[in-house]
Amino acid sequence: MNFKMKHIALVVALMPLNQAFAGEVESRIEALEAKFSQLEQQRVQDVQQVQQLQETAQKETKKPSVYSDTDIKFYGIVRVDGAIDFKDTASPQFVSGQIPSVDYTPAGNRSAFTITATRLGMDMAKKIKGTDVKAKIEMDFWDGLEGNGKLRLRHAYVDFDNWLIGQTVSNMSNLETLTESVDYTLFMGYSWTRLPQVRYNFNLAPAHNIKVAAEYVDTRASEIPAVTAKYVYNKDDLTLVTQGFAHEKRATLKVDGQEKDIDKWGWGVGLGFKYKLSPVNSIQAHVYHVEGDQKFVSYTQQSGGTLNGYSSGGDFSVNAEQNDLDQNKVNTYVLGYSHKLSEQWRTNFAASLIDFDSSTSYARNNPTMNKQLSDIAANIFYTPVQNVDVGLEYHHGERKQFDGKSFDISRVNFVTTYKF
Repeated sequence: MNFKMKHIALVVALMPLNQAFAGEVESRIEALEAKFSQLEQQRVQDVQQVQQLQETAQKETKKPSVYSDTDIKFYGIVRVDGAIDFKDTASPQFVSGQIPSVDYTPAGNRSAFTITATRLGMDMAKKIKGTDVKAKIEMDFWDGLEGNGKLRLRHAYVDFDNWLIGQTVSNMSNLETLTESVDYTLFMGYSWTRLPQVRYNFNLAPAHNIKVAAEYVDTRASEIPAVTAKYVYNKDDLTLVTQGFAHEKRATLKVDGQEKDIDKWGWGVGLGFKYKLSPVNSIQAHVYHVEGDQKFVSYTQQSGGTLNGYSSGGDFSVNAEQNDLDQNKVNTYVLGYSHKLSEQWRTNFAASLIDFDSSTSYARNNPTMNKQLSDIAANIFYTPVQNVDVGLEYHHGERKQFDGKSFDISRVNFVTTYKF
């Protein structure tokens, strides 16, 4: 046998050994790959455990924060308000109402500016054991005068499970039917009174809401808070509002050296609506009837002197026999129209009337108190950039007293606001 044939015979003889060796190598490679995969999985688990231990240690050593699970939103309005009276007015230099007392002999035109209507607020929300708890704190610097003003609390309340406890707008307010005004104190016939209260909210259906409350009124003290209620219907283009209150009024007299209380219930009702005629037009209206109270409806406040030995306010006075309260009675009316001219321009018109009953004993005993207030106003707003408004508004008003004397006022209000 030659060398070539021997080599071929050797290869053929070794082929089974080669195949066996290759199989063993392949199995060992698979075993190594499995071991490597197992080691990699173990490494990942070890890293995760270390991360968890580090996070736990950080939580245990980190100081707790009261804000960690509370959502807080800050907001506000920066305002510059001004007014020009074309007939001089008495008392404060910057009058908060559109129809102030007017002097018989005007000294001339007068203007005033204020930044005290600037507003700051904070909304808070937190979920506690499945219950949504909300709260609000809001303040401004308004004191009815020009100048730097003083810090004033507007809203401060907590709201949960349909309960509200704290200070916010009264159920006798009518902001749902509001016509936008330049004057910070709104048009006559609207109410923004904010009172401490305990309130419960009934959401009967998406379009129906009822609120009932016990509200504390800090004028003409009584034994119990005022009871108020409001119903609001809001669907599509229509909003309807009905509301009412009852409040015990009290006068404490000294008769023969001894104190004597005279109590009488004051009460009032309101009705209003807002209807959107089109995407750019709407009308708003509201009426009130109130007896024996001047707190709930703005611009019905009056102040009297001393009558029958007791201070006579704008809501009631003590009768001559000192055994009853002569209550002041008033009806208020306001009608507004709003029109959006463009994305940057809008305008509003309002006519208001406050009419006190001249047939009451109160009217006869307080002849210098207001008999009637009327106001016609028109404004225009310009929004040059988002969140900035510039407004101009004209008022012509008239005031009549029970004794027949009358005065009028002509005023221009203007404002610049930035909302954030």
